[in-house]
Amino acid sequence: MKCTLRRWRLSDAKELAAALNNEHILNNLRDGLPIPYTERDAEDYITAMLSADGNDTFACAITLDGRVVGSIGAFRQGNIHRQTAELGYYLAEEYWGRGIMTDAICQLCAMVFETTDILRIYAEPFAYNAGSRRALEKAGFAFEGMMKSNAVKNGKVVDMALYSLTRSLEPYPVRRLSPEEIPAALELCWQVFLQFEAPEYPPEGVAAFRASLDDRERTRQLKFYGAFDGEKLVGVLAMRLPQHIGGFFVAAAYHRRGIGRHLFEAMRRDYQTQIFTVNSSPYAVEVYRHLGFVPTDTEQLTDGLRYTPMRFEQDGNGL
Repeated sequence: MKCTLRRWRLSDAKELAAALNNEHILNNLRDGLPIPYTERDAEDYITAMLSADGNDTFACAITLDGRVVGSIGAFRQGNIHRQTAELGYYLAEEYWGRGIMTDAICQLCAMVFETTDILRIYAEPFAYNAGSRRALEKAGFAFEGMMKSNAVKNGKVVDMALYSLTRSLEPYPVRRLSPEEIPAALELCWQVFLQFEAPEYPPEGVAAFRASLDDRERTRQLKFYGAFDGEKLVGVLAMRLPQHIGGFFVAAAYHRRGIGRHLFEAMRRDYQTQIFTVNSSPYAVEVYRHLGFVPTDTEQLTDGLRYTPMRFEQDGNGL
């Protein structure tokens, strides 16, 4: 669900206080917030955010249909970490599970990266906060590790999970796609297929490929990676179990820019065992050869689709 981020207003104090007077939210936040949380406390917080240095504090109200439903902020760190910011957020409980926080995280991080020199944004949710961790992962944050016995909350020693998102210093950054982005990825696959691969197939093969894109159960089992030019999706790689490439397409206008290799290398970082298979279309055989794949059989034909089984394997020494 789409939300809107904006600067805080003193008139938001009542809605802010109403959202924070909830132990389920406070159990996921660091200590220090007054209980109960009054409108005066909310006014003090809003005043502090409005008077903060705009190059160090990026605090916004999360609104939905004009109503304040949460808070999000990124806070620049100091000294050698001056180009790093910590992310913090919460959402009124009645709005949990709707994708609102993922959208807010994406919006704020994009703004910070586009308008400041910050290179890395990190978050440290409690390990038990599955909703927060899921929102970060859907927003493209990478899980860096578990910080054991890292905090004391409500009298208990708890672990915290470390997540980060870094500004890409390369063109066409690659990241995991969220469920909301999958329809656009499937459409890109279809358009590239029609332009470059459909001419190699009879109508039966084209229909079979279209059916595979429309198969919701198959799509649900795929892990999608996307390459972007700004906010535009320009390349897609989809993985299915065990480690098989189930789709690999780059928009025609972006061919020969290294985007396919960027997608492949980004995907590889998620797998400890570096063995991958693919059933390559005739058009893509040479592309896979350049990535290090070798044929494992002669060309096959199934449901009108011609393909060559290929395999990539690399040991721990890069050989």
